[in-house]
Amino acid sequence: MRAVVFCLALSCGTTGGALVTLPMSVSGVQGPLTFTTNTGWTVNMTTAKAALGPFYFNVSPPSTQSFRNGTVIIEATEQIVIDALDPKPRALNGGADGETGTAVAVEIDLFPPDATQTTAARAQIGSVNFGIVAGTASKGGTTVSFSGPLAIPALSDPSLQTTQKPLLAQERIAGAAVDLQFTAAPQTLALKVDPTHWFDSVDFSQLQNGTWDIHSAILNALVQGVEQESGVYGFSLATR
Repeated sequence: MRAVVFCLALSCGTTGGALVTLPMSVSGVQGPLTFTTNTGWTVNMTTAKAALGPFYFNVSPPSTQSFRNGTVIIEATEQIVIDALDPKPRALNGGADGETGTAVAVEIDLFPPDATQTTAARAQIGSVNFGIVAGTASKGGTTVSFSGPLAIPALSDPSLQTTQKPLLAQERIAGAAVDLQFTAAPQTLALKVDPTHWFDSVDFSQLQNGTWDIHSAILNALVQGVEQESGVYGFSLATR
């Protein structure tokens, strides 16, 4: 696993709460999905898959300028490949654990599928991508088909890494906003992903031959959409 798994007490501080363990599930929305983006394109999305995790639940918000600097109280150290067009919840192996308290932000890693994922998922997404999307987009009488990767360009082009933002810092959602009260009572944790906002800033008029590469403005817009801190990743807790 490429994730940085770290001790709550030593690396990120501790709030001194009671230790808890809870199952976690991940789901998407019903697909295929049709929606209109902020740029005026009507998108019919037929494929939306992404490798998400590990997940780090922070009691204080992590800075977008620094890596792993929030105070983590709960972590889920496994990765899952989510079909964001499938509303059926899937269990995350290992669930989540940590200590009681209130989390206000969640860091989510965006790595290519690791060895815990199926051979089919790794083959479909690829070794340098963290996801794939496909569908059609229409605007002003023009309809285009699209199919391409979700990827962090710096993984394939090391020149895009900087001292201030190394690769590991780029391969993450810095802090999806949440308000989660983890208690000592038995709870379940769920994540619902809304992939429509991945396309908020995508301009399909820039599309060439139906896809894009790591230097494309479309990929840059998609990554910005995936990394949004509100509206995309809905976490919830329920008693059990």
